[in-house]
Amino acid sequence: MIPTAQALVHQLIEQTVHIGDVVVDATTANGINTRFLATRVGTTGHVISYTATKDNANAAATSLFMSGLSERVTLLGKNIDSSYVTELGKKNQASIAIFDYSSDAQNNNDFSENYLEQIDCVLPRLTHGGLLIIKFNNTPISWQTYTRNLIRDDFKQATYITETVQAHIIERI
Repeated sequence: MIPTAQALVHQLIEQTVHIGDVVVDATTANGINTRFLATRVGTTGHVISYTATKDNANAAATSLFMSGLSERVTLLGKNIDSSYVTELGKKNQASIAIFDYSSDAQNNNDFSENYLEQIDCVLPRLTHGGLLIIKFNNTPISWQTYTRNLIRDDFKQATYITETVQAHIIERI
């Protein structure tokens, strides 16, 4: 059986995230990734979750409350920007950051035009061995150009493609 992109991403999260970690959901959308991350970090870890729309923020907050995970998540009603380091904590690094612009998260219509600037904020703040995961229904050319310019001594890359979703994984070495 070939796993879906979502199943593969959740397997990567299970392998990478440990209790007590700080993790980032950069595109909360329907909250599926935020909830999953919150179950992995335990009561001593933390999820920072960004959502650009009020409807998504309300839906995610309700879902987190109903599942008893609210205490593990800081839900921010904005996109990642230059204040990311402050929001993460100056001494903290994230073990995983996920940007999900795919139909899996019901977020394929909320693609941010400045997503590469957001990734530039997040990528240097990953732990060594930490993962940045980005999912698209259709990978933009700007992403392909961006990944070709990453320094190979600093980052490993992989791509998983299904019929509908492409998951791109960058590991900070």
